[in-house]
Amino acid sequence: MEIKQYIENSREQFRTALERLVKIPSVSADADGKYPFGKKCGEVLDEFLKICGENGFSVQNYDYYAGSADMYENGEPELGILAHLDVVPVTEKDWSFPPFAVTEQDGFWYGRGVTDDKGPLLAALFAMKAVKECGYRLKKNVRLIAGCSEETGSEKDIEAYCERAKMPPMVFTPDADFPIITTEKGMMRFAFGGDFSCSEIISIKGGTVVNAVPSEVTAVLKGNVVISGEGVCAKYENGVTEIVCKGVSAHASMPEQGENAFTKLLSVLAGSELPENDRKMTDGLLKMFPHGETDGKSLGLACKDDSGATTCVFSIIDFENGKLTCKADMRYPVSLTKAKVTESFGASAEKAGFKMFSAVGNEPHTVDTQGDFVKTLLEVYGGVTGLPAYCKAIGGGTYVHGIEGGVAFGPEFEGEDNRIHGADERAVISSLLTSAEIYAKAIIKLCGGERN
Repeated sequence: MEIKQYIENSREQFRTALERLVKIPSVSADADGKYPFGKKCGEVLDEFLKICGENGFSVQNYDYYAGSADMYENGEPELGILAHLDVVPVTEKDWSFPPFAVTEQDGFWYGRGVTDDKGPLLAALFAMKAVKECGYRLKKNVRLIAGCSEETGSEKDIEAYCERAKMPPMVFTPDADFPIITTEKGMMRFAFGGDFSCSEIISIKGGTVVNAVPSEVTAVLKGNVVISGEGVCAKYENGVTEIVCKGVSAHASMPEQGENAFTKLLSVLAGSELPENDRKMTDGLLKMFPHGETDGKSLGLACKDDSGATTCVFSIIDFENGKLTCKADMRYPVSLTKAKVTESFGASAEKAGFKMFSAVGNEPHTVDTQGDFVKTLLEVYGGVTGLPAYCKAIGGGTYVHGIEGGVAFGPEFEGEDNRIHGADERAVISSLLTSAEIYAKAIIKLCGGERN
C-alpha cells in the first residue's frame, strides 16, 4: 500500500487516538508529586506513550518532563520530531463545542489541542506508522519527542530531556505553519507592577496565559460607577460596582487579530472620574499600552525588517490590596537584541511609574536555508502538495526556538484559521492527514528509507 492511501485508511484510528488525548485537560500546572507539570500533564503523557506502544513503537518516559517513541528499539536517532502535549487553558463558556472532546463538523475536528499540538503529534506518529506498515526500512532511526510544558514558555521540558538524552542532529516541529519556518523572532516575557494606594479601585484581574491576547478582565470599584461601552458590563451591588470588559483572544504573535480586554477597560476608565491616585496606575498602564497598539511603539520598540515587526501584548493583570502584578509578551525582529528590548521596556515601565520584576526570553532563531535538511523538507512539501515551497519568518516562538538547526514544518497551511489559543480551536481534517503524508515522506527521504 502507498503512504497516502495508508494514512487515509487510518482516519478513524487517528480520530480515536486524538479523542484519547484531547479528553485530558493537560494545562501545565505546578509540580504534583512525580509530575513536574501537574497530574494532568502526567496523565496525557502516559496516554500518549500507551498509544505509541500499542502501535509498535519503543517508548521512554523522561520523568514526566517529556516522553519519546522511537521507530527502532536500537540505534541513536538521527531525526527528531518534536511536539507538545500541554495546552492553554479554556474559558468554557466561550466555546460552541465541548473543549475537551473531539467534535467533527464541516470538515473540521474541534477541541483544545487538536492543532496545538496533540493533532500534529499524532500526525507524526501515524507518519512513522505508515513508513513501517508500508514496508520501508530506514537506515537512520527516528524519534518522536513529546514535551509537557511548551505553553508556559519555560522550555523546562526540553531542558530536562536534554539532560537525560541527546537531541537528534536533525529536528523539526509540527508546531507552526507550512512550508517551512527557518527564522523566528526573538521573544521576551516581562513581569512588572508596583504598590498603589487606590481610593476607588478595589481589584482588577484578568488573563490566563502570558502568550495570548486577554479576552476578559474584571474590575471591582467602590460605589455606584456609571460606565458603558461595547463589550462592557457594569453591575452595582452591596456598595461596589463590578465591571466586566470583553475583548477578543488571539495568539500573542498575531495580536492584531484580537482585541485586548485590558487596554479596552483602561480606555473606558480613562473617561471616568477616578481620583488622582487611582489614575496614576491606570494612566500609567495606558501610557505603556494604548488601546489598539500592538507594535510596541509606546515602549520605543516599534521595528520592522525581513523577519517581521515587533508585537507586544499586555496579557496578565492582578491588582488587589494595593499590589499590582502584570505580565507582557513581546516578539521582536532580528534587527533588535534581547538587551535592547529589555532596556527599553524597563525604561518605559519606570517612566510610567512601575517597577520591572523580571525579564526572560531569547534571541531570534535562524537556520541556514541552503542546508540539505531544509532543502529536503521543501522538496517533500512541494512534491506532496504541488504548492510553492519556500522558507519564511514568523513572530511565534516555535518548539525548536532553542534547538540549533531546528525548523518548524507545518501543520497549518496558508489561509487556515484554526483558532489556536482561542475558543473553538479546530483542525482541518484533510490538512492533518496531508501533514502525516508529508512527514512520512520526509522521514523516508531524510533517513534513507528503502522498501523491503
